[in-house]
Amino acid sequence: MILPKRTNIRIKDFDYSLERAYFITICSNNKAKVFCDQALTSEIIDLLKSFKNKLKYKVYVYCFMPDHLHLLISPSNSGIPISKFIGGFKSISTKIAWKHNIKGKLWQIRFYDHILRKNEELMSVGMYILNNPVRKNLTDRWEDYGFCGIIDNW
Repeated sequence: MILPKRTNIRIKDFDYSLERAYFITICSNNKAKVFCDQALTSEIIDLLKSFKNKLKYKVYVYCFMPDHLHLLISPSNSGIPISKFIGGFKSISTKIAWKHNIKGKLWQIRFYDHILRKNEELMSVGMYILNNPVRKNLTDRWEDYGFCGIIDNW
């Protein structure tokens, strides 16, 4: 069976390892609500923190919603493109999910990125991400939601 070729959603000839900020969204496979599990999500948050240190990335904020993850990240001066960072993170976090009885893939194949423009403030985008559970009526204050937070100061 021949599968159709996927359309590349990245900007042609753009260097995704540049020290820019990126707003990333990664959806769970089939939009499954896997990030309601405290133990699983906490372990993946720990992975995110150690992975960003290992690869010398900045992770300004993160927010695990029931069926997706938002990140505000920067390659800093690591020289590692965001696709490599996200691919490695997805691979290791999937293996963690298997230990929590998640079968098959944890994530959808692709992820969405938005390169912050010069007129977009890091703090404004970060607060938008952090307030996602408030907008979805999961909590009254983002600070009370256990699956989001600030790692690196903006």
